[in-house]
Formats: sequence, structure tokens, C-alpha cells
Amino acid sequence: MGSATSVKRRPLLDWLYREEFLIGASLARIGFGFILLYMYLIHYAQRYLLWSDAGLIDHATYMASSTKDGAFSLYMLSPSLGYFDLIYHLGIVVAILYLIGWKGRFISILNFIFTISLIDRNVLISDGGDNIMRLILFYLLFANATAYFSADSDKYWQRRPLVEHTVLYKIKSVFHNFAVLFCIVNLCIMYLSSGLYQVMGEVWNNGTAVYYILQVDEYSHPFFQSLLLQNDFAIVLATYASILVKLAFPFLLFNRYTKYAVVCGVIGFHTGIAIVMGLVTFSLIMCMIDFLLITDKEYQRLYTDMSRLARKISLALRTRTRRLGRMQPLRSQRVIVFFDGWCPMCQASVRTLKALDWFGLLRYASFREQSVCEAYGLDPQKAEQRMHSKRIGDTDLHGGIHAFIQISKRIVPMWLISPLLCLANRLGIGQKVYDFIAARRTIMPTGGCDDSCYLPRVQTAKHES
Repeated sequence: MGSATSVKRRPLLDWLYREEFLIGASLARIGFGFILLYMYLIHYAQRYLLWSDAGLIDHATYMASSTKDGAFSLYMLSPSLGYFDLIYHLGIVVAILYLIGWKGRFISILNFIFTISLIDRNVLISDGGDNIMRLILFYLLFANATAYFSADSDKYWQRRPLVEHTVLYKIKSVFHNFAVLFCIVNLCIMYLSSGLYQVMGEVWNNGTAVYYILQVDEYSHPFFQSLLLQNDFAIVLATYASILVKLAFPFLLFNRYTKYAVVCGVIGFHTGIAIVMGLVTFSLIMCMIDFLLITDKEYQRLYTDMSRLARKISLALRTRTRRLGRMQPLRSQRVIVFFDGWCPMCQASVRTLKALDWFGLLRYASFREQSVCEAYGLDPQKAEQRMHSKRIGDTDLHGGIHAFIQISKRIVPMWLISPLLCLANRLGIGQKVYDFIAARRTIMPTGGCDDSCYLPRVQTAKHES
């Protein structure tokens, strides 16, 4: 009897002693970091009005209300605008460090203190999203949110095999797993209680709640207001769908087949709130918590499936675009690119261009091959300084930024930056920037370089040193 009980306990202990939901916690950290940085920067010009002694709530009024409520904020320590600027800018720095995941747990504590300090300084402009974010950030203090996509992730995975059997690691794992579990349970409680309150409301029962929400100008966009108010079916559907997705959330979340449906449902729900009602930060905060609902294995499987799908789509597109590239109008636009075969950066650039060349309009040749310079009349010294290109059939050579512009016009993903390259060239800075980068690349002569090497001796000595 005792052995059977211990066997049943073992899977639970194994789960507790092994950190789960690491990818979701890391994505949530990145999401909250972006939201906090957005909040700091979007209000930067109005920071004095919103949070300082010279703004909506002066220091004396804030101190009186905070003393009554027992709140704490770093901004209460001094009414000075200089001190305010110091704390505000330190908050921006901490938010950036939290975003990149440097010194995870220590920065998480600082970020939590700076965040609640900013929220408590002026509660008049806060909403429910700020309260939820404050709660989730507190739980994440006990979680490992820097295992992935962070400045400390490499160090973590190097140390983990050495410490994962220690008592300290197991204690941290227990705290991490319970912290994520508390986030999920709180999310379930919020959705369930919200759904139950909606069920008890008359306008939600008769399907007209969305109609009345759209009557409030502060929480409705004129375009969607005019669009939805003319469609009774859309109003009723949106009203009942918001109730159903909230009530179903806690019950469908823990089934592997229905989880994705309900997660997509709440993300769609909050996306609609952000677009129609303009509550962007609230919706983003709720969507960031949803990252915690997916396990590491599910994220990895999703990444594998998406990568496989992307390869299939890429292969299909490449096959069709290459067929278009063989048509005469496009064949006449083919370009040959002369690059430095001794330059690792140039070789990497060529590999990238080959992957992006959907229509197959680019050909490549290293000017380091003697036959290339002779066949195309290239000056080796000029070709070493700048990449060159020419359209097949033409005699004009394009060098430096001009060659890069000619290439960008034939690479579909580069069409977005092609106008910027042309503008930089017109302003006279394009060639200078290109030469600045090209002059600092590393050249590695094939087979080494001796006294007979035709490279300038100063440059050879530089790279040998």
C-alpha cells in the first residue's frame, strides 16, 4: 500500500522539481517589458502632467491619499522634479533590462517596484489591465522568466546540468511552477467571475450589451460604431460570444484538444476590444498572460510544425517564382554580382541573397578568380574596395551602393528598403556608409598570403596581426 502511494506521488514530485512553462514565462516577460516600455515612452512628453508634483495630483494630495490607503511609491520620497526625472528614467532603464532578460530575478524585483510606483502615483489614469499586470508581475518574481530569449539564457543552460539535482534548484523549480500555476488560476478566476457577472446582467442576457457599449464615444471607434450598429446579428453574436468564451475558458483550458480553441477565442476577444474600444494596453496585458497557457513541449511542437509549413510554402513559392524568372521579360533583368571570395562577410551576404532571390535573377562571381577580372574587365583594386554588379548583356558596371541598389530592385524582400537606399544615395551618404562598412571587413586569403600576394602590404599586415 505504501509503495503504491509513493509511486503515485513520484510523477507529481518529478513535475514539481522540474521547471515547466519556461518558454511561456520568457515570452510573457518580453511582452510585459514591451508594454512597460511603451507606457513610459508614449507618455514621455506628458510625464510631468500625469505623475509629477506639477501635474494633475500634487505631491501633498498624493501623500495624503497614499497614507490613507497604505500605498508605497518611489515617487513619494520627494516632490522635486529632478528626483522625479531620475526615478522615471531609471524606470525606463529597468524596463529595458527586464525586456532583454539581464540578471533576471534581481531586475524583476526592481521592475516590479518601479512599475507599482508609477501605477500608484496616479490611479486616476489606471485601468483593470494595470491591476492585473501588477499581480502577474508579482507572481513572476518567483518564476524563471529568462530561460529563453534573454541575455542570461546561455548561462542558464550551461549551468543547469550541473545544478538540476541540487536541493536549491528543486526549491526554485517548485516556486517557478507554482508561480505560473497561480497566474493561470487567477486568469481562470477572472474570466469565470467576469462571465458570471455578465450572465446576471439584463443587457447581456438579451444580447444588447455591445450596442450600449458602442454608444460611449470614449470606448468606440466611429468606423466600427457605424458599421456594427447597423447589424443586429453582429451585435448579438459579439455579446453572447464574449460570455461563452469567458465561461468556457476554465473548463476547456485543461484539455489538450480544446485548449487551442479557447486560447484563440480569448485572444480574438481581446483583439476586438483593442481595435473597437481602443483599450490597447489592457488587451495586450491579457494576451501576454495567455503565453503562460502553452507548455514547453507544445511550443516546441508548434515551432516544428510552423517551420515545416514555412518550408513547404517557401518551396512552393520558389518553384513558381523561378518559373516566372525564366520568362523573357524577367530574364532580361538578370544581374551578375562580383563579390570578394576572400571576405567571410561577403560570402555570408551571397548566401543570404541566394536564399532571397525568388526569381533567380542574380548570378555570382568572385573577382579573386583571375579569369573573372579578365573576362569582365574588372579592376582588382576597385573590386576589392567595393562590390560591383552589371546587368547581363550591358557593359556598365555599378559599384558600392549603386550595386546594392541594383540588387535590391531584384530581391522582393528588399523592395521595402530599396527606396531608402535610393534616398541615401541621393543625399550623398549611401556611398559613405557603404565604404565605412566595407573598409572594416575581414579578408582571409585562400591558402594564406605571401610576398607575391597582390594585396596592399599594409592591409595584409593588418589582418595578419
